Amino acid sequence: MNAQVAVVGAGPSGLIAAREAAKRGAHVVVLEEHMQIGLPVECAGLLSLRGLKAIGLRPEGPYVLNRQLRGARFVSPGGRELLVEAGEPVACVVDRHLLDLALAEQAKRAGAEVLLGRKVLAISHLPSGVSLSGRWGSLQAQVAVVAEGFRSRLVRRLGLRTVDWRRVLPASQVELRVPDLAEDLVEVWLGSRVAPGFFAWVIPLGDGLARVGLACRRGLDPRELLAAFLRRRLGVRLPPDLRRPPYAGSVLTCGPIPRTYSDRAVVVGDAAGQAKPTTGGGVVLGGLCALLAGRTVAEAVREGDTSAGALRAYEVAWRSLLGREFRAMLLARRLLDRLPDKALDLAVWLTLELGLGREVARVAEMDFQSRVLAALPRLLLSCLIRHPRAPRPPGP
Repeated sequence: MNAQVAVVGAGPSGLIAAREAAKRGAHVVVLEEHMQIGLPVECAGLLSLRGLKAIGLRPEGPYVLNRQLRGARFVSPGGRELLVEAGEPVACVVDRHLLDLALAEQAKRAGAEVLLGRKVLAISHLPSGVSLSGRWGSLQAQVAVVAEGFRSRLVRRLGLRTVDWRRVLPASQVELRVPDLAEDLVEVWLGSRVAPGFFAWVIPLGDGLARVGLACRRGLDPRELLAAFLRRRLGVRLPPDLRRPPYAGSVLTCGPIPRTYSDRAVVVGDAAGQAKPTTGGGVVLGGLCALLAGRTVAEAVREGDTSAGALRAYEVAWRSLLGREFRAMLLARRLLDRLPDKALDLAVWLTLELGLGREVARVAEMDFQSRVLAALPRLLLSCLIRHPRAPRPPGP
């Protein structure tokens, strides 16, 4: 079996790269290890409406469960609540299984072939391309797009560095009914008593249903922490079949790997660490990188040059678009990781006292977070100037 472009992995990043390469005339074959697209689901499914459009999907598609999300309610370790909301919906919740199916259909319509049950165990270089092989056989291609997720074994075989596993956090999530749920706000719960090393989330799906989950430091059991969070914080009892919540994958806070290309291959999505270090979300940013990857490999095939020198254009392009975002989010994540609960409480209190939440909402973007982080000093100064008296911090 032969192809011009072989894509390993039929998640969003792989399918977007396949779609873009096929649209430009390349013969594309996608190799997916599972027998169904989009399963198993390992994602909270919270996406910005702007990001959804940017990766080529309609916010009105059947994969959207709730498109009315206007903002978030942050709950500090001490119970203070900070509301950051826009005047109109800015985000949606998706069914990842249906979303992946929609992307697969787009890729097929563009001309890509999607093969299921094709787990790739090895990749090797040929004089004019690569060979991908597994128990199913082998495929030769001029260039490969590795999009098989952060557990990828192929990245190291390409001579590249893999994601920093010390910053891959275990996570757990359930779907259930939550009382007194605001259908247009996401809840973010902070603090070491709830989710040490990260945060817990409550994402409304509509009709009183929500995805409730958390991630935590390595070495801890997120299922136990989630059960405690549901019981103590939300007053929700787990149904009998969810007495021990399942794992829901992992959250990447490591940022991108140092290099995402080699001779005859590029790496995209979670395999490349292209997820937001602040929240772990990777569908949109990984998808934006995949757009560039698909276009780059199609051009390389057309020019007959799939060397590392030609494929370097992919890395130059995505770092030009998103490099600043990843640097800012990595800095913010490292700062958050070092803040004790008392400092988080103080930060939320100060934000409330100065009315900074309203200012942040005006400039906030879910995917391009560097703009908010860069604007914070200016917003803080503006709030202080307008505040008649300097606020006094709460007592111990």
